[in-house]
Amino acid sequence: MDIQNKQCADPILEKLRLGLFYHGDKPLVWIADSPRLNEFHENEAPYNAEECDLSRYFVKEGEFGPYASLLYDKTFKKAFSPDTRRGKHNLLNLLNDVLEGQIPQKIKDVASQQPELNDSGSKVSKSSILDLHCRDERDNFIEIEVQIERETNFLKRLLFYSSQMIVQQGEPGPDWDYDVKPVYVISFARFRVFDDNRPLHRAGILDYETADRLIDSANFTIIELPKVTRTIRKSDSEVTKWLFIFRYLDRLKELPPALKTEKFEGLLPFAELARFNKKVQVYYALEMGQICSGIGICRRSP
Repeated sequence: MDIQNKQCADPILEKLRLGLFYHGDKPLVWIADSPRLNEFHENEAPYNAEECDLSRYFVKEGEFGPYASLLYDKTFKKAFSPDTRRGKHNLLNLLNDVLEGQIPQKIKDVASQQPELNDSGSKVSKSSILDLHCRDERDNFIEIEVQIERETNFLKRLLFYSSQMIVQQGEPGPDWDYDVKPVYVISFARFRVFDDNRPLHRAGILDYETADRLIDSANFTIIELPKVTRTIRKSDSEVTKWLFIFRYLDRLKELPPALKTEKFEGLLPFAELARFNKKVQVYYALEMGQICSGIGICRRSP
């Protein structure tokens, strides 16, 4: 076997010179990023060398790809609009995959929150993308807010948003029985929040001693995009694939094989920069920290 032609994108294996030793197509050694294995880390590496090298699917530095970031608000709202058939389908896929294990039942319906329902007196957050009413398979209602968060007081901001969503459920008069619906805040962070290598953190209100859930009223899902690696495999969990496409779609020329499914290919028409008018392209360039040339949008330096 010509080991010089075998390359693996795992930086830890490369640094330790362990990525060169293979048994067939599998590395002999797999080192997890975290001592606590979860759905992002398998005991064995079920990928081959070809799946490791995804460089041909990425644009070169200094070039721009055909797709806008899903975190651009106009892209997100079009791709995941609860008011269109395809957008609702995309949104239900996203929510059920990202919240799997955190919600007791799958979400079966979703609708936009009505602005007039927000009587808390606070200003609408500029980082909020969607504020949603959801209903699960048992007809329980939950409230979800999707955020693109800034770094200042990050965790306190999430607590504030969840508190707002709880307060908004209050009803005037003495007969309200405080039957608060569960609230979920999903937040995408473009910076590192926690000192570990886990890109996904889920949190709620737990008992200190037993770690059992005390009440389901406030729930948080935090996605740290800088921790998402450039490797994706067909065997990875669906939430791992979602994290990859949110992190890298605007850097891709096309979807890698692991993402060539109806679920993810259905997002592409909403993200095609060619479908944006010139004015929106300029706004996109400015908002995403890119520069605009005479012929289009140019990739910013990483």
